[in-house]
Amino acid sequence: MDKNTLFKIVQQYTGDKPLLLIGTGGTMPYGIPGMNKLAEHLISALGDKYNSDSGWDTFITRINTGLDLESALTDINLKDSIINDIIIQTWLLVSNADIDLLTKILRDKEMLPLSQLIYKMYTPTPQCVNIITTNYDRVIEYACDQVKIPTDIRFSGNYFKSFSNSDIKSRNIVNLIKVHGSLDMFKDKDNFVYSIPLQRTIPCGFIPEIITPGANKYRALLTSQCADMKHQADNLIEKAKSFLCIGYGFNDSQIQRNIIEGIKNGKPIVIITKQLSDTAVGLIINSSSKYVIVQEDIDNSTKSDVFINKERFQIEGTYWTVEGLLNII
Repeated sequence: MDKNTLFKIVQQYTGDKPLLLIGTGGTMPYGIPGMNKLAEHLISALGDKYNSDSGWDTFITRINTGLDLESALTDINLKDSIINDIIIQTWLLVSNADIDLLTKILRDKEMLPLSQLIYKMYTPTPQCVNIITTNYDRVIEYACDQVKIPTDIRFSGNYFKSFSNSDIKSRNIVNLIKVHGSLDMFKDKDNFVYSIPLQRTIPCGFIPEIITPGANKYRALLTSQCADMKHQADNLIEKAKSFLCIGYGFNDSQIQRNIIEGIKNGKPIVIITKQLSDTAVGLIINSSSKYVIVQEDIDNSTKSDVFINKERFQIEGTYWTVEGLLNII
C-alpha cells in the first residue's frame, strides 16, 4: 500500500469526531515518567523500608527477571502500608515531572503537539472532543488551555472541587475522563474525594486518589471515585463512532472491553504508538475489520511500522508520533 492511500484511510477513520484514548505513551514525550521509570523510583524509594517483607521481595524478584511493573505487581498480596506508599511515591514522581512541564510551558511558550491535535479535532461543529485517559498527569489540561478550549474534568468548584454527575455536554467543550484518577484528586479520612488543583505536596490528612498498577487496581476501579469516571467513560465509548488511540497499550481489560466490542461491531480504530505488544496487535487485528496501527519500526527509527487490512509494511517517516499523525490528517 502506498503512503497516500494509507493517509486517506486514516483521514477517513478519524474524520468524524473519534473518541480519543490517551495512554502513558501519549504524555511520555513531554517528560512524564512511564512504567519503567516508575518501577525504578519505587524500588529506590521503598526498597530499604520493605526489604524484609516477603511480598515486596516477590515483587523485586519479578522485576529482576524482566517483568514489567504491571505484571510484577499482579497477584501479590501486599500489605496496605506498602500499597499506600506505592500510591504516594507514584504521585510524587509524576507530580514533580508534571510541575516541571508546566514551568517549561510557561517559560518557553512552545505549543504542544497534543494541543494542535486537540484543536484540530475540536474546530469542526459542534466543537466537542471526548477524551478518555488512564494517565494521572495534567498534560491534556495544559494542551487544552494552550489553545483556549474549555475543559470539563467532571469536578465542579474553583479550588476545592467536588465530583459532578451532571450530563456530559455535547458542544463547545472537551470532556476529559481520567479513569485512573488524577494528580488533583485526593481522598479524605471519610473517603470523600475532592479535586484540589496543582498541589506541590499531598494535603495533610489526604491520600491521592489514583489507581496504581498491581493486584489492587481492579478492586480500586470498582470501589473508588474512579468507578463513576469509568461509568461515564463507558457511556462515551458506547456513543463513539470511531476511536483514536495515542500511546495506549491495551493492557487494561476493564477499560478497553467496550472498545473491543465496538470495533467488533464495525467501528473504525486508529492506533498511534511507539510500540504495541504482539498480544495487543493480535487483539486489534482479530477484533476489527477497520483498523490502522502505526508504530515505530524497531530496526529504523526514521520509518513507521503499519498494520492494516491483515497486512504489515513499513513507510518512510515517523508517523507514530502526534506530530506524525498531524502530518497525516
